[in-house]
Amino acid sequence: MTTPELKAFDCIDHDPIEQWIPASEGEVNYQLCLHIGLPGDEACDLFYMQVTTPEAISTHHPGKSLGKRRIIVNPYSWESVLEAIQATLERCAGDDWSQQSALLAEHFAWEFENYRP
Repeated sequence: MTTPELKAFDCIDHDPIEQWIPASEGEVNYQLCLHIGLPGDEACDLFYMQVTTPEAISTHHPGKSLGKRRIIVNPYSWESVLEAIQATLERCAGDDWSQQSALLAEHFAWEFENYRP
């Protein structure tokens, strides 16, 4: 079994995201695009997730049900986001990309979700 690998990432709201410093560590909410593929292979698929903090949830989504395709960090730091992503990737280890991508799609919005050839 192999673990999928984070090849790259980007954020339309804050570029480069790894250098962004929020005005408040508690009030963070943005979408992150993850480029994930097999180790040793240049190919990757895109997966999307929301990065947020509990304070941002209570401010922007009070009383609403939240989807599972998010990482909640408290307080915010880019390192904690990367650690949470890596922990999720390790839970998505599988024998091949088909198995891994199905597991990844349970945690992130996959670019090929609901695709029909």
